[in-house]
Amino acid sequence: MSILSSSRRRWSVAPSIIIASSVVLGCAGVRIPEEREDSFAAAVEASGQERHASAAALAFHYVSGASTDDPRYDRGLRLLASSAEGLGLSHAAALWWLEIAAARRDVELMPDAIAGLERIVMHGPHDSNTIVDGYLAAAELQDLSPELQAFIDYQQGLDNARKGLGEWADERFERIPDWSPYQPRAGYVQAVRLVAQRQLDLAKDALEELLDHEHLPDDLAVDIHRSLARLHVEARRYPEALEHYDVVRVNAPDAPEVLLEMAWTHYHMGESRRSLGLLLALDAPAYSALIAPERFLLEALALRRLCQFGRARQAAVRLWARHGDALDDLYAGVPLERSEALRAAATHQGDTRDLAHLRDRLKLERLEATTLRRQIGSPLHEHLDKLYGRSIAEVERRLDATIAREVSALADELLAADQGVRLILHELGVALLRGRRRTEGLPESAPPSMELAAEQAFFRFDGEFWTDELDDLHVFAEDRCID
Repeated sequence: MSILSSSRRRWSVAPSIIIASSVVLGCAGVRIPEEREDSFAAAVEASGQERHASAAALAFHYVSGASTDDPRYDRGLRLLASSAEGLGLSHAAALWWLEIAAARRDVELMPDAIAGLERIVMHGPHDSNTIVDGYLAAAELQDLSPELQAFIDYQQGLDNARKGLGEWADERFERIPDWSPYQPRAGYVQAVRLVAQRQLDLAKDALEELLDHEHLPDDLAVDIHRSLARLHVEARRYPEALEHYDVVRVNAPDAPEVLLEMAWTHYHMGESRRSLGLLLALDAPAYSALIAPERFLLEALALRRLCQFGRARQAAVRLWARHGDALDDLYAGVPLERSEALRAAATHQGDTRDLAHLRDRLKLERLEATTLRRQIGSPLHEHLDKLYGRSIAEVERRLDATIAREVSALADELLAADQGVRLILHELGVALLRGRRRTEGLPESAPPSMELAAEQAFFRFDGEFWTDELDDLHVFAEDRCID
């Protein structure tokens, strides 16, 4: 994702204007001038030299003793925000950039503040409830550069689309110029709206057109390929779907849910062994956080199609081995929000997962601020510790509220998978009486050849996973059906 340019300035201050008389802040030797006014100039100089810890300590000393009427108050906040970014404290930086932008005390600093918020919003976990929903989505901003205005128009158009305000979203998105990387992002939102309206052919055409955009961000390209893959699956164009999934796996290898989607696609193509290989990859420790009850149902279905009745039964009951505690709570009538098993699983789902990532990021930054205590001084460290403490408490409150919604969806998913497992177990019992007849559907593909070539070798799987091989696993299960 491109980082758009901003109007940030760098200042240099001649050392001669710094009053020699000073006090020492912290054990690392950060020197704070006795005259508070001089700490601003010292902060500017430290910032220009990219001594972020010193700049933050000096700027905080100045701002702490100033009122909002001070003409340099917001400039001190700018020094604090940029220094915090340099130290990896993105959440603190975002709150300081947000204060500058929302207060509008110094209009000359607005471009810097919006650019700072853009960097943080577009490059990692952030408090979207505070930054985007609370400010960017509704702010009336003027006199921004075309680059920054495109960012604002995209955020506000996206907010309108999510609220069902289609005409307002269209108006915002139409303002974004073609050369902006936010233009294809807006186009993707519009394509998703077409999918929601079940205009699937129009959505496919729109997504394919976006792939040719000159300024297509890499992360957006992955989302487009995945959406196209799903549309092809919906239309039963399975080979075309796999072409797009292959692109996703190359560019987003840490997305285990894609392996599950690919496994279903191969199953529908009559390639049960390939489907089983992808499901086997999901057992890798790297993917242990994935909560997907349907995977056990798919494994049983694939083995059933090979007439591997015993293994199919074993696969089916793995659902209960993995999620038995949650299912027991459901059937016992335990309220969803009180089921510890469901709550633990729900932290890996949808919006809950995003909030959990944000909480973890805030805790990490809080710890980083503690490790920097000697460099930034006790006053700023104490301020940051309280700031992060409040933010973590608020995110955990929102996380609890979101989990209450996610556990309901997860409960439905678990119950649906459990019903599917019970049905297939019944069908397996009936199939044993009827003989080894294949289920209806596409004919089963032949297993891949294992002929040795000069540069080819085969090893028996012993439970050890290699991350560069997860996409290439096959299960060479015998086809025991009698057609």
